[in-house]
Amino acid sequence: MPTKRSALIVLLLLLAACSPRAVESEALDASATDAISDSSDGNARCEVPAQVFVAEDIRMYCAMPGDVQAFLTRESACQHFAGEEAYDEDRARELAYAIHESCDDRARRFNQLLQRHADNCLVHTELMLLGTRNELVLDVDSRALPNPCPRGM
Repeated sequence: MPTKRSALIVLLLLLAACSPRAVESEALDASATDAISDSSDGNARCEVPAQVFVAEDIRMYCAMPGDVQAFLTRESACQHFAGEEAYDEDRARELAYAIHESCDDRARRFNQLLQRHADNCLVHTELMLLGTRNELVLDVDSRALPNPCPRGM
């Protein structure tokens, strides 16, 4: 019996190590100095919050400025709660409140970030991909912004 338990534990550890979150985390750790946070000792790594669960968002999180990271976290919560089922009145109230807290003004915030980082090719590209994936609408001012990326990118 102890052998079976040990084998089961080893298999579970292997599964955990191969999970998308673990693979993304290893890729972020190995992906150079973009994943290092702005701490004074330079040894701290960027930690992706558990609320950010979509692989594309996890991949880009540490390379983004703080305001974009905050938006990613909030947008991930919005997407999560919008997809939940309200199976009774209490749950419906909880979801309505959570959606109000995380989803209100999301398009406005998205467009503000595009305008604030209008000269940053990486941020622009990642925000545009996020906007397409989450159906965020560009306002008139954001549509008028020039693409900051060099031709061919």
